[in-house]
Amino acid sequence: MEKISKADHAISSPASQTQSDGWVYSNESREWPEPPPEPVQCPHCGKLRYHRGKELNTLNLRIFWVPAAIPCDCEGAVKERETAEIERKKEAERKAEDELRQRVSRLRCDSGMRGRFLERTFENYLTPDEKTEKAKAAAVRYAQNFENMDQKKNGLFILGDIGVGKTHLAAAIANNLIQKGRPVICMTMIDMLARIKSTYDKREISEGEILRIYETVPLLIIDDMGKEPPTDWGVSKIYAIINSRYEGYKPTIVTSNYTDTELERRLTPQSGDDMTARATVDRLREMCEALVMEGQSWRSR
Repeated sequence: MEKISKADHAISSPASQTQSDGWVYSNESREWPEPPPEPVQCPHCGKLRYHRGKELNTLNLRIFWVPAAIPCDCEGAVKERETAEIERKKEAERKAEDELRQRVSRLRCDSGMRGRFLERTFENYLTPDEKTEKAKAAAVRYAQNFENMDQKKNGLFILGDIGVGKTHLAAAIANNLIQKGRPVICMTMIDMLARIKSTYDKREISEGEILRIYETVPLLIIDDMGKEPPTDWGVSKIYAIINSRYEGYKPTIVTSNYTDTELERRLTPQSGDDMTARATVDRLREMCEALVMEGQSWRSR
């Protein structure tokens, strides 16, 4: 390529700018401690693009030059940069979407949900009457407002007879939040206790570690509370989890076939000591809004 002199098509960089913005420019007429970088010709308009640099000491013995030449301000160069920025943003969005999909996949594996739990969504929740429609609307609002809920009463106590759709709505909330990248654990009380017990035979994770997961996950959903015959050990573990989440203002959703007073009895062990059961339910009263579901069992429709 024919060598172009600095006088040809030069981008202006007046000497006064050096004093005002702290930069030096490679097309300044001065003695340099070492030759500045060669100018680069703009492929769109032919202007020479010079470099700017910083003096590293007051004696002007060394200058750090920015490797990239000063961008050209011609229409072609501006359009090229705008196009590159649009592509960069698109690529960043694609990467973020891929990372979210991978995160959602991992969250689903870690959520404790299996089989039918994973298929339960708001979209396939049937609402044959006004009562079920209201219940669904309340669950949808909970998922939509999850990030902005009041700390003190940020849970749900979903109460209803067998088959009215309590588990479906709880799982739909879990799936909705997981799809947004929020960690959720959703499992039955029986499975939760079984997983804690399993740590006694496995050395890769301790009881304390699994309890910390239950106590700190952003949303914990305990399905069918009160279904399993209570034991002193089981009730104490459930209380420890609920109490920790209560103290940390962690949202908790519980589904049950029993009212709060019935649940106290269901969580009372055969020993007759109901103190832990009453304390557990008392925490749930403070943490959770009640969502009472009525209607015919889905399984009999």
